[in-house]
Amino acid sequence: MKIYKIIAIASLFLVVVTTSCDKALDKTNLQALDGNLIYGDVNLVSLNLSYIYNSNLPGWFGNTDGSISGNGSFSDESFGPNDFLKGEVLLTTVGDIGTALSPANNYGKIRKINEFIRDVNAGSLAQDVKDQFTAQAYFLRAFRYFELVRLYGGVPLVLTPLGAVGDEAKQETFLPRNTTSECIKQIAEDLDFAIAHLPANWTNSNDWGKITSGAAAAFKGRVLLTYASPQFNPNDLA
Repeated sequence: MKIYKIIAIASLFLVVVTTSCDKALDKTNLQALDGNLIYGDVNLVSLNLSYIYNSNLPGWFGNTDGSISGNGSFSDESFGPNDFLKGEVLLTTVGDIGTALSPANNYGKIRKINEFIRDVNAGSLAQDVKDQFTAQAYFLRAFRYFELVRLYGGVPLVLTPLGAVGDEAKQETFLPRNTTSECIKQIAEDLDFAIAHLPANWTNSNDWGKITSGAAAAFKGRVLLTYASPQFNPNDLA
C-alpha cells in the first residue's frame, strides 16, 4: 500500500512540475511582433501598406530613384537634357542597378512588397479584404518592375521573398534574367489583378490618394505603349 501511495505522490509531483515548466517556458515574447496579430487586424495591415506606399511613391519632380531620377532630367517627364530621348544614356547615368543589399533600391523594395503579399494572404482577414490590400501591393510591384525593365530590358523576376541568411539562401539569389516579354507579361498580370480588385474610387476620405482600378488600367496602358514603342519594338512589328 505504501508503494502505491509513493507512486501516486510521485506521479502527482511530475504533473505539477511539467505543468509549471510549460507555463514558465510558454511565454509571449513582448519584444517581438506576432505576424498573426498584425495580419489579422485591418488597421495594422493598413499601416504596413502605408509604409510600402511611402517607400515606392515618386518624390518631388516624379523622382523614383530609377529611370526617372535626377529630378526627372533623364526622361521626357520634366525639363532637363532628356538623356533617354537623345540616346545618350551611359553606364553611369543611372546609379540604382538594384542588386546591392539595400532596402532602398528596386529589389529591396520588391522584397518588402513580396513579404506583404505573402503575409496578408496568410492572415485571417476576409478574402475580399485581403484582395483589396494585395491588389495595391501588386500595382506597386508592377511599378517597380516597369522601372527596371525600361532601364535594363529583361530582369530576374522575384515574386516571393528569398531567404535572407545562409549559403543556401545566397545560392537562391543567383537568378537568371527573364526575357523582356516575360517581365511585361508579369507586370500586366499584376496590374490585371489590381484592376479587378480595386474600386473605381475610394469612398472613405482616409483612403483618398490610394491606387484605384482606373489608375491601374491607365498604368497598364502606359506599360504596353512603352513595350510597343521603338525602344522595345524597333521594327514596328504587330
